Amino acid sequence: MQTLGAMRYDRAVSGLMELFQYFGRGELAEATLDAIARIAHPVSAMLLTTQLGSANDVLSATAIEGLARGGDPAKLVEIRSAVGLDREEGLRLAGDFASVMLSDATLDPLVGALARPRTRDRARSYLIEAAPGRTDRFGRHLQDPDPATRAALVSVLGLSDDPAAIVLLRPMVADPDPQVSKAVAQAMARLDQ
Repeated sequence: MQTLGAMRYDRAVSGLMELFQYFGRGELAEATLDAIARIAHPVSAMLLTTQLGSANDVLSATAIEGLARGGDPAKLVEIRSAVGLDREEGLRLAGDFASVMLSDATLDPLVGALARPRTRDRARSYLIEAAPGRTDRFGRHLQDPDPATRAALVSVLGLSDDPAAIVLLRPMVADPDPQVSKAVAQAMARLDQ
């Protein structure tokens, strides 16, 4: 299921949706919905929308991710409603990802999540996915006083495969922090390929 999702193999969506209905809950249901959400085929939008209200925060967050990848800005109202004010941190972060993907929302919550150990990896993944076509939004964050944040964002831009990031990274080659300058060199090498 992970491979089908990572490949975004849309011919598997129908079978994955049947598997999700069969499993219904538990780890296999979560893995199946994750694959469906990564593929983000329009035919799965209804299933993902129904999972927004799931009592399982993992399923809800995964549904939000899938709808965000689907690219329909009309889903943002339902996503924001599902996230609410007092839900789990991972669910709120998924909602922030959806806001970036489906509107002109700021990257601030995702960048801020890089500083928290519990949300760092997920925030990094979301930023990598959101970066293509949005590299201009990273500019002021690359000036962050924290070298670890700057290095993480440079790495994100390098992994985004968006050549437009080179313009932002070029001035950072001389960053005074060795961790940041090393990340810049690696990102530039990756993007110049």
